[in-house]
Amino acid sequence: MISVEKTSRILNHFNVSFSEGAVLGYLERELINKAPLIQNSNHSRNTKYNYGVNKESLARFLQERVGATEKEINDILYG
Repeated sequence: MISVEKTSRILNHFNVSFSEGAVLGYLERELINKAPLIQNSNHSRNTKYNYGVNKESLARFLQERVGATEKEINDILYG
């Protein structure tokens, strides 16, 4: 699970979109999937939304939409 805010920064890194509103639009159109918020983590305290973004769906989106390599995605998501 990644917060909506962090997802916005990741998509900005890949020059896909630049705002949280764009991430919410991708979630609404189901281009990326929602993930339940983990209540006992820093992610739940550092976000204003009651859900996050599924990491696997974000990685798939970046591969299909941007053509990002697995290494680039792993460096950003897990590094």
